[in-house]
Amino acid sequence: MWKNPLLVLVAFVIAPHLGYGQEAKTELDTVSKAMGEVKSLQYSGSGAFFSLGQSFAPGEPWPRFGLKSYIRTIDYETPAMQDEVVRAEGDPVARGGGLPIPGGQRLTTAVSGTLAWGQLGDGPVNPAPAVVGDRLYQLWITPHGLIRAALKYNATIQAQEEGGTKKTAVSFMVPGQFKVKAVVNDKNLVEKVESWNTNPVLGDMLTETVYADYKDFGGVQFPTKITQKQGGFPTLDLTINEVTANAPANIQPPDNVRQASVKVQADKVADGVWYLTGGTHQRSLRHKVSSK
Repeated sequence: MWKNPLLVLVAFVIAPHLGYGQEAKTELDTVSKAMGEVKSLQYSGSGAFFSLGQSFAPGEPWPRFGLKSYIRTIDYETPAMQDEVVRAEGDPVARGGGLPIPGGQRLTTAVSGTLAWGQLGDGPVNPAPAVVGDRLYQLWITPHGLIRAALKYNATIQAQEEGGTKKTAVSFMVPGQFKVKAVVNDKNLVEKVESWNTNPVLGDMLTETVYADYKDFGGVQFPTKITQKQGGFPTLDLTINEVTANAPANIQPPDNVRQASVKVQADKVADGVWYLTGGTHQRSLRHKVSSK
């Protein structure tokens, strides 16, 4: 409890202004209009990706692979997202990550609603239920996706200053999925996103995404440089050269993906201990058996 009225006054003067409710919505609407309101987006470029969790030894960076081409299509309404990439050879000095990858290898990954899938080259389409959450997470931390999610999940805003420049911090949480703290610059453009979701190996994992060098693409502001770190090491380094707003985004799950199901098998190892298989990360389950 504050007892000194002077201290109360000082606290209100020096504390950054925090916005909730209608005030936050008004601010976020302004950001949305400044960036360009879209229902779908397609952007393309090239650069590199790094194989998360596949380092050769603990503490080493994730292995680097070139991206000859990168096309991402997003439908924010469904929501759905599809990545079409052509991967180059791995960095010759890198270790781990399943090296080597043949040059020119095509990979398509997608998510739509509660379904995810992938396809390597002209091979079969494989269901990927374990990565639905991760792919939707990446969809919602794109610049335009982030503002949509912030409006939906009642984000708070907070004024701050960096290097003499006024900026706005945007914070919100998607219950049971991830939490976000983003920075919007003085031009009402999303420039940095810190977000946390659950990784089966690393636990609550920090993802740091930086959006830089925005350009106007037909009335839509979009970064031409995207970099990302996960688990403390780089995972993405892209240069974007083309963006199409409200592009056709008919991302439909194939029949075998719609019909797929995950079968979990429990094998008893010892009294009170079972080994569970059927997902991407196998686990042992220990149950305390009552002595009664």
